Amino acid sequence: MIRNTVFKVAALAAFTLALPACTWVKIPDDARAVELVEASAVGNCQRLGKVSTSVAWKVAGIERSENKVRVELDNLARDRAFGMGGNTIVRESISEGTGEYSAYKCP
Repeated sequence: MIRNTVFKVAALAAFTLALPACTWVKIPDDARAVELVEASAVGNCQRLGKVSTSVAWKVAGIERSENKVRVELDNLARDRAFGMGGNTIVRESISEGTGEYSAYKCP
């Protein structure tokens, strides 16, 4: 009985620790081609608008990897910019699982 309970607790702990490493955001290959650049690189581009994205930054009260959250936010922004006809994004800010971007159509 105690062995069974210890196994269940260990399995739950392993699952909880593995969750923050998961990447849930998948985007189409076409959207992957949208470039993420600095604001200084879009001088000759047409601004299409703002893009806001959000993902879970905590799972079961545990903060996910900052890098994974940033990659997921960037990928979502790429996908949304592509849907707007854009080929370039500029990251404006990221905070607690929310990203703000500007979408551009560049030559």
